[in-house]
Amino acid sequence: MPPSLIDGTNHLQQWQADLLNWDLIIEKARESGFLKRMRKLNPAYLFHVLVFGISCHIKPTFEEIYRIYIDFDDTEYTDGKIRIQSFANRFNVDLGNFLLLMLNYYIGLALEDCPARIKGPVRNLKDILLQDSSIIRLSQKLADLFPAARSRGKAAGLKIHAVYSAVTHSLYSFEITSERVHDSKILKITKDIKDKLIIFDLAYYSTKAFTKIHKFGGFFVCRVKTNATPKIVEVISSTHSVKNKFKKGMLLNDLLEKFYKKGNLDLICEFNVKNPTKEKKTNNDQINFRVVCFWDEKNQIWHTYITNLPQDEYNNEEIYQLYEFRWIIELLFKELKGDYDLGHLLLAKDPLAFVHIYSMLIRLVISRNLYKLIIQSVNEQIRYMYGPLLWSKIFAEKGKEFLGILNQEIFGTGTVRYRWKKLETSLRDLAKSRHKNYRRLSLKFISF
Repeated sequence: MPPSLIDGTNHLQQWQADLLNWDLIIEKARESGFLKRMRKLNPAYLFHVLVFGISCHIKPTFEEIYRIYIDFDDTEYTDGKIRIQSFANRFNVDLGNFLLLMLNYYIGLALEDCPARIKGPVRNLKDILLQDSSIIRLSQKLADLFPAARSRGKAAGLKIHAVYSAVTHSLYSFEITSERVHDSKILKITKDIKDKLIIFDLAYYSTKAFTKIHKFGGFFVCRVKTNATPKIVEVISSTHSVKNKFKKGMLLNDLLEKFYKKGNLDLICEFNVKNPTKEKKTNNDQINFRVVCFWDEKNQIWHTYITNLPQDEYNNEEIYQLYEFRWIIELLFKELKGDYDLGHLLLAKDPLAFVHIYSMLIRLVISRNLYKLIIQSVNEQIRYMYGPLLWSKIFAEKGKEFLGILNQEIFGTGTVRYRWKKLETSLRDLAKSRHKNYRRLSLKFISF
């Protein structure tokens, strides 16, 4: 029988009832074709196990997932519980489709119902998006299907291309490709980018993409490639005089070689944009973008950033700080791989690889949803103390406790209100940093 929705004011219990709705999970399982008739394997039980059944081993195994499911399912079957071979057979394309439907549902839910807002110098933006990718190693048995890009021997790998949203504090969109697909090929710019800022690393550098973002009313910040040859059109500001060094039309790198090795520059530069409709022998189109340059005294190099953010609203230092914010998506992958088992499971079958990745991404989105709930439930003065990296460790440690409470709520006859309350208190207390001077850059530009 599905779990009953228990009335009350317990935030965590209500969160579970709303987000992990039994009927919704069953509906998505039927829609995907994974559930054709209810027999020994219950999609709702399996879904809970995949989300909260975090491994206690360095290298989790499929057998461990099976054992957790058997422990969780207390239904009495006349001919016994599902056997491991039958259980393994259900990890197929249909299960992958079911998890993909759930993942897209949760991402959409996060975008629709988010209490956060942009603040500080970027308060006029709708969102800040960060894009990056990470490689997931697979068994050598899948090398023919998913060959590795950089490997001397036989190896296999998939690449997750993820976009992080500062407003939802979670996954905004994703795509899974072969490891050999270049990041720039995945970059998709639509009219939805209007009034949003997207921050890239060098792998996504594309003047064509930048032009498209600008055309659709969006904004971007990215490092300039070292082999790029933009021409300087105008010097907006400089910490030192450039009168005797600057000539209109000179290359950016030529000016930086002659400029004082300190301070910063704010320039307008002309970039070439490849136009596929023109013949190869003809010149490409040109467009002007702002370039901000900072001298790195420690490493003795120039850091250069291309952006279309207006100079009268965003000064040099704010551009630099915005690009630093990009490290948040690096932490997202660290969270997935370090605390949520992504890439740890030995994957030797094609469908299992996608089931594993979708499960881990759902785990991330569910965890971040709960993270926002916990932050909202504490005093606003101490919210800065709740760091996402520490949170992911707490969530991972408490995964089995979630399953224990859900097991009692689904199959038990007694109340679990006290256990939900105790778990919520524990999550709130353990997730708070003990460092008095802890600075959370991840909340620098947003508030809940």
